[in-house]
Amino acid sequence: MQTIYLKFSTFIFCLMFLLLSVNPAFSQQRRDNISEKILEGLEIMEYSYPGQKVFIDTDKDEYLAGETIWLKAYVVNATTLRPDTLSTNFHVELFNAHDDMVSLLFMRLKNGFAHGDITLPDSLSEGSYRMKAYTDWMHNFDKQLFFSKDIHVSNPIEENFIKLWDVWKNRWFNRKLENTRESMQFAFFPEGGHMLAGHENRVAFKAANELGGPVEATGVLLDEAGNELLEFSSFHNGMGAFTFSPEPDTDYTAEITFANGEQEEFSLPDIENTGYLLTADNRDDHIHVSVKSNQEQTLATDDESVYLLAQARGREVFLENKVLEGNGLSVSIPTGEMPTGICQIVLFSDEGIPLAERMVFVNHGDIHEANIVHADLQDNTEQQSVSLELAIDDHVNNGNYSLTVLDTDEGSHNPRRSNIATNLFITGDIGETIKDPWYYLHHAGSEEVEKATDLLMMTHGWRRFDWDNIMERSFPEISYGFPKGITIAGVVSPRSSARQTGEVDVELAVSHEGVDIYSTTTDSEGAFSFSNLEYYGNFTAKLRIEQFARPRDLRADLNFRDTEQIEYGNNFHTSPFQVTSRGDDWERTSRPETTFSSQKLLEPSQQDVSMFKDPDQVIFFNDIRDQHNSIMDVLRTRVRGLRIIGNEIVLRGQSSFRVTNEPLFLVDEVPVNRNTFLNVSVNNIDRLEVMTGPSTAILGKRGANGALLIYTKRGDAHRHGTYEYFMQGFHIPSETFESKINTDTYTQHDISRTLFWEPYAQPDENNRIRVSFPSDEYTRDLRVIIQGIDENGEIIFSDKPIDAL
Repeated sequence: MQTIYLKFSTFIFCLMFLLLSVNPAFSQQRRDNISEKILEGLEIMEYSYPGQKVFIDTDKDEYLAGETIWLKAYVVNATTLRPDTLSTNFHVELFNAHDDMVSLLFMRLKNGFAHGDITLPDSLSEGSYRMKAYTDWMHNFDKQLFFSKDIHVSNPIEENFIKLWDVWKNRWFNRKLENTRESMQFAFFPEGGHMLAGHENRVAFKAANELGGPVEATGVLLDEAGNELLEFSSFHNGMGAFTFSPEPDTDYTAEITFANGEQEEFSLPDIENTGYLLTADNRDDHIHVSVKSNQEQTLATDDESVYLLAQARGREVFLENKVLEGNGLSVSIPTGEMPTGICQIVLFSDEGIPLAERMVFVNHGDIHEANIVHADLQDNTEQQSVSLELAIDDHVNNGNYSLTVLDTDEGSHNPRRSNIATNLFITGDIGETIKDPWYYLHHAGSEEVEKATDLLMMTHGWRRFDWDNIMERSFPEISYGFPKGITIAGVVSPRSSARQTGEVDVELAVSHEGVDIYSTTTDSEGAFSFSNLEYYGNFTAKLRIEQFARPRDLRADLNFRDTEQIEYGNNFHTSPFQVTSRGDDWERTSRPETTFSSQKLLEPSQQDVSMFKDPDQVIFFNDIRDQHNSIMDVLRTRVRGLRIIGNEIVLRGQSSFRVTNEPLFLVDEVPVNRNTFLNVSVNNIDRLEVMTGPSTAILGKRGANGALLIYTKRGDAHRHGTYEYFMQGFHIPSETFESKINTDTYTQHDISRTLFWEPYAQPDENNRIRVSFPSDEYTRDLRVIIQGIDENGEIIFSDKPIDAL
């Protein structure tokens, strides 16, 4: 009976589902819900999890040890590309190919911009270095979207002081690098993400070495029986594509011949007998999208319903519910209203499940330029100089630009390296270093470039968010917000107890051009925080926890977000080390430290420290303990300038009958009344500190009459805890540009020389920028590089030679 009931119930359920499915009103409501869910997901990502893109403009890409890296930081909203106003804290790290950090900048952004400099020690090893930059907020998302840039440092004299261990490390690194460069890799990328049996499929491929450097290759496609189906070859930077119609339940392989003659066989991705095929063709100001399917039809309808979305920079530009009539559909999406950049096309099922994806690049050629309208060389008896006038595109308004003038060898400058346009339009969304990114933007409209750009899109993926997570409403966990300054946070805990700390008073004294005092109370678990502090350069922070009311000892630990484990990760920009043996003039000399450890800024002092500034007088009781019976005796005979007037102790000012002029009394840095202070046994005192002069400023009004501080022998170790930290504040940029390298050294080592750097090149009311800078007889070919962004997210980039000189 129960079995009959279950069968009947199942039949009724299926019948109701079928009736509801074919009901037009119900179907329309479900479709509207899916569309709303897709759009709502995009809105949540844009407004609750706003993306950021970062670009660092450095004056050049190659340096000599002893030079300064001049840099400008740009942080923009990933959707609008307008300068970001949410973040203030910005981090720049520089580390070498041996995974050692050599510099760490903590910069303060103002409306999305900051500038600074990194001085490279003249003892810095030559080799490849990587710069990584990010905001606090970006830590909540994919770390691949952090800004990354490769630079090279040369040191002509390193061979004369390099350590033998470093010589061995360099040799080992070079062998590993060469092996990696000679090792080949190959990958297939079916259009839309899948290969579907019974339909013509377009398959992109990429050939590269293990460093990611592109390698030209040719191939032959084979079926299971070893029959040759077609031949193919790479088109640009190791990328190419071919089309063929795979048979069901068939495996395919390809025999690949790389440019170095190496041959290897690779399997194509599995063929899907049922599924979806998404193709896209960007032409005639439209993205022509085609969807094919060989899914089995349901009982509900003869035609299958899907959703097609096109989004650019996280905003919907096209979303429609379509029916696969005859197992297919075609849609043309106009690109006129799309912004320049990557457009992601996503196919969803009728239930809102992502099925296929394709990236297309839209290029309106709207990268603005600066034209050189005047350049003049002035040569007098004292100094040679260059005056320069640039005209900014009139479509750019209220822009923020950085300007570099380089002296280069003819033909040595590579304008195809990354710039603000390639970063914000391409690599900022795919999170990978690509070869010559400027190639894909510079020649907009070229058939060859458009084909290469489409191959780039097919062989890379969208990294800013994952549609499976969005549709399941699984959003990133937010651990980092938008702090408006430095945060010093930590926890107070018992040294030898598992019990909760309870509420404890914590005081922070920051010594930086004076002393600032902050106080707070921990929560029940001992956590505390001092937020939105603004200090520049290195500063000293003294942290004290009050323990006089507790029988057990407490300790304080600060929560520092240490830099993550550094892994340089070789790529095609990585160069082998040139110094693999000691030079003829090598001497056994001590090499200066050139690596940076963040721990140097975090470790508390092991010495006895005071929350207060250096006292005016310190009296240690080890030498006088047997000579005095009470504190009053010590005050009368040992403290300079102290007077006993009647029954009142006076350090500063005159005695008064109306207002007390007695100093502030403290025991183990805790304010106490006069009697408590005088009743402390001399046998328990370690030292007495006297504050009468400017040192009392830290005490505020409390110290107007000076202060007397007793530190007990037990108090320093048990009754209070004081910790001193040497900390890093916001970076203080150098005010003026200067080069410390002899000019002829650049020519000898074929390295560009920076003649002029201005992080904030300001146009006048006519959008003209006028600058002048010194030159000399060593000047070779001059190039002017200007890049930046305006208040509306319009990008300007220009890299041009000065031909008039």
